[in-house]
Amino acid sequence: MTETIYLDYTREELDAQYTNVKNDADAVTQKRLQAHSGEVAERIATERALSYGDHPSNRFDLYRANGAPGPVIVFTHGGQWQRGSTTSSCGWAEAALTHGISFVAGTFPMIPEVGLPEMVDHATALVRHVRANAETLGVDPNRICIAGHSSGAHLAAAVLVKLANKSDLDGIVCGMTVSGNYDMRPLMLSYRLEFMQLSDAETISMSPLLTLDKPMPPMQVAYGGTESDEFKRQASAWHAALAERGEAKLVSVPDANHFNVFLGLEDPAAPPWDFLTAHLTKRNAHATE
Repeated sequence: MTETIYLDYTREELDAQYTNVKNDADAVTQKRLQAHSGEVAERIATERALSYGDHPSNRFDLYRANGAPGPVIVFTHGGQWQRGSTTSSCGWAEAALTHGISFVAGTFPMIPEVGLPEMVDHATALVRHVRANAETLGVDPNRICIAGHSSGAHLAAAVLVKLANKSDLDGIVCGMTVSGNYDMRPLMLSYRLEFMQLSDAETISMSPLLTLDKPMPPMQVAYGGTESDEFKRQASAWHAALAERGEAKLVSVPDANHFNVFLGLEDPAAPPWDFLTAHLTKRNAHATE
């Protein structure tokens, strides 16, 4: 009998759980997501490749909503912490603009140039840059959402926990993580150890689920209904921990894999927007009346 190494998984089975492109359908939807995002960026981005730091990869694209400075989503892309760009999965920026919400699509130095702790530092710097330069960017520093997809969801979660634990959540009214990993321990037993190379201490410190300590802003946690059991378990565990510390919503997108989970978000009438608009627009607008 092959030895199990995590829960009831063998190494081969655990590798499969954390492999996102398993078949042609997955590859097609991944390419579709990237192609559509690139088209949206070319067509409607307000400004491209803005800088938020000294590193050449400290860049972001800005999609500024019309009218007075309003809420903004600061988004980190996926790509297994190794690849991706500001146009990897930004197609839902168009829906954000429909709701009067600006959108920042950021990128950062990645593995192997930097390790995961440094990536979290860069992602945190992006959020702080947007908050500190809100007037120049034309957004409201008091209505910020931090969001991310896949490995970017891990980064978004890590940034939120880092800021919460430092009592530095000023202006951040909600967060959303989509199809992410929040406990690095099983990943370090899978093939991902080969490129992530986290030490035991880093495995813990880079696990938002294990470092969550302080109250968090309202959070929406989403995953695709056809994703692997491990991605579903990670989402459920993260949601449960968040629910102990504040408002948290768990969303399963029916029939969606790891990539077309964004199909719903590209529709401004899709249910996940109810959460985002409630915290970024409606509730805050009522509070200022």
